[in-house]
Amino acid sequence: MIYKDKIFKDGDLKGQDFSKDQFENCKFINTNLRFTSFTKCNFKTCDLSSIIFDTTSFFSCKFPESKLSNLDFSEVKIKNMDFSKAVMKNCVFQQLKSGSKNERKKFILSDCKFKKANLSGTIFFLCELAGVSFDMADLGNAVFDKCNLKDADLSGANINGANFVDTKIENTVLDLESFIVFGNSKGFILEQQKPS
Repeated sequence: MIYKDKIFKDGDLKGQDFSKDQFENCKFINTNLRFTSFTKCNFKTCDLSSIIFDTTSFFSCKFPESKLSNLDFSEVKIKNMDFSKAVMKNCVFQQLKSGSKNERKKFILSDCKFKKANLSGTIFFLCELAGVSFDMADLGNAVFDKCNLKDADLSGANINGANFVDTKIENTVLDLESFIVFGNSKGFILEQQKPS
């Protein structure tokens, strides 16, 4: 089904299952997605900012040029997601252990894409991000805490102010400018060549 220019309000989507649906230029205002699932759905230029997740699932969905800012993914199941070109400022990617309000478990995001996404100010906590593409993403002031970024691609990404706390970085791809920014954040200084 195709939903175009529709405004969804709280209660409109609770407990529903969507499969292969298209959402274009839709707004989700103060919407609680309790027991709602989306499979192979496409959200194009939609606004999902500040919605509330409660036992919500997204499988193989895309969000080109959609707004998903200020979201907490603690209560969301995610698999094979494409967040490329989405605006996801100040989000929190973490998973809580069943029945717990503060005990976290590993959040598997290694089959997701964040190419050209705006993730400024977003927090990734205990996330498995091995091999994930952040190519050309805005990671300004983002935080990676206890994450795995092995083989991840951050080429062309803005990492100004980004913080990598207890995060595994191995074969992680950075362009030269980002490499210098990362080095400077760790206290390294690029030596200037002296004329001979």
